[in-house]
Amino acid sequence: MKRKMKQIFGADGRMLMVAMDHTAFLQAPVDGLVNYGKTISDSVAAGADAFLSPIGSAQRHDEEFGRSSVVVSVDTAAPFLDDAVGRALAVGADGVKAMVYPFGDDDGVNRSAALAARASAVGLPYLAEPVPGGFSRGDMRTPDIIAAGARVAAETGADMIKTFYTGDPESMRKVVDYAGVPVIILGGHAKDSLEEFYGPIWDAINHAGVLGVAVGTNIWSSKNPGGVVRGLNAILHENASVEQAVSAAKK
Repeated sequence: MKRKMKQIFGADGRMLMVAMDHTAFLQAPVDGLVNYGKTISDSVAAGADAFLSPIGSAQRHDEEFGRSSVVVSVDTAAPFLDDAVGRALAVGADGVKAMVYPFGDDDGVNRSAALAARASAVGLPYLAEPVPGGFSRGDMRTPDIIAAGARVAAETGADMIKTFYTGDPESMRKVVDYAGVPVIILGGHAKDSLEEFYGPIWDAINHAGVLGVAVGTNIWSSKNPGGVVRGLNAILHENASVEQAVSAAKK
């Protein structure tokens, strides 16, 4: 487990993850995901540490992923939970990820605990993505509820948490401290500029104790996904400023 966690997060303890598991639920093709292998290759060359992928794509693109870590997104609903860890191991995954809906109406928290136990038994890191109340509950995106949701997911046995950025470093620090396990933030919807995109990430990394990012839309919807990753790599691993990251992305 420790060896795999170090591989996912890298020597400096930070992680740049490219989230490409959207193909499991998007209702229309997107160029950057149609050209899945090229987006992976460009991202690897630009410094991506890890990828989030459905099991199907993880099977098909082993060569493009190369030595980068691959965390596969799995479903914890019956009957998928029974085979989730075994399938992840079969495709050579370095970890598993699942959605969790704290304070919702389903039994997702219990399913998360079951997945965590099965993953732990074979030394496979588990990344939980808590969405308090579910996607329809936008009213449950306050910093305190995000922090509470992160802790609930961590208490199921998750080794790391992927969650929302709260909007400012002070409240995000509460999420990080309360979670008790490494926290990475998701990239969110497509931004209008690199400055708008990189700014909150720089704050989260440098002032809130966030250890990484899992970015999807802002990478594979870009005409230059490798450039976007290059800028993120500069922030995460080279201590670059936002301005330096933008410059790196445009090279």
